[in-house]
Amino acid sequence: MIWKLMKKELKEFLKTGKIYVLLFSLLFFGISSPIIAKFTPEIIESLVKNQEMQGLIIQLPPPTWKDAFMQFFKNLNQIVFLIIVLLFIGSISEEKNKNTASIFIALGIDRKKWILSKFLFQIIITYTFLLISFIACTYYTYFLFSKFPIQNSLSAMLLYFIYIFFILSLIIFSSSLGNNFIQSAGIFLGIFIIFNLLSIFPNMDPYNPMSLSSLQNEWILKSVIWKDALKNITFTLIYSFILLISGIISFERQEL
Repeated sequence: MIWKLMKKELKEFLKTGKIYVLLFSLLFFGISSPIIAKFTPEIIESLVKNQEMQGLIIQLPPPTWKDAFMQFFKNLNQIVFLIIVLLFIGSISEEKNKNTASIFIALGIDRKKWILSKFLFQIIITYTFLLISFIACTYYTYFLFSKFPIQNSLSAMLLYFIYIFFILSLIIFSSSLGNNFIQSAGIFLGIFIIFNLLSIFPNMDPYNPMSLSSLQNEWILKSVIWKDALKNITFTLIYSFILLISGIISFERQEL
C-alpha cells in the first residue's frame, strides 16, 4: 500500500513539475559551485582592472577544492533548503484544504501509511537528487582543481543528509498540524526559529540540529572527527523521529 501511495506522489510531482524544479536546481548548484569558486578571484581582479582602480590592492588566496565545497554547502543550506521547504510544506495540509485527504481516508487508506508514504517519497527523491548534485560537484571539483579528499567531502555530505532528514520530519509535522500552506509554513518557521535561537548558547550546540552546518564547514576546512558529531547526530535523529511520530498521531486524531 505504501509503495502504491508513493507512486501516486511521484505522478503528482511529475504532473506539477515540482520534481524538475528540485532536480535542476540541485544539479545547477552541483555544477556551478566549483566553477564559481574557481573563477571568482579572476572575475574580481578583472573588474578592478576594468574600473581603473589600480590604487586598490586586492590579494585573494588561490582557490582550492575547499572553496568549491564550501560554496556547495552554502548553497545547500540556504537556497536548496528553501526550495525543499517550499516544495514539500503543503504536502499534507493542502490535501486537507482541498478535501482530497478525506477522500483517501474514506476509501479505507490507513492514515499512518498515508503519512509515511509522503515522508518516504520526500526522503528518497531528495536524497537521490542530492547524491546526483554531490557527484556533479565532485566531478567538476576534480576537473578544475585536480584533487579533493573524498573523506572530507563525503562525510560533510552525510551530515547534510542527517540535517535534511530532520528538516523533512519537521515539514511532515508542520504540514500535519496545518490546514493550509500558510499555517504549515508558520508552524515550520516558528520551530525553525526556536532551534536557531538556541545557537546563541554554545553549550546547546551538541543538542542542536542547526550546528550540523558548522560541522560541515569544519570538516571541509580541517579534518573529520566523527566522535565530535556523535551527540549532535543522535539528538538530531531523536528530534526527527519525535516530530514524525507526533505528526502521525496528530493527523490520526483530526476530523477530516
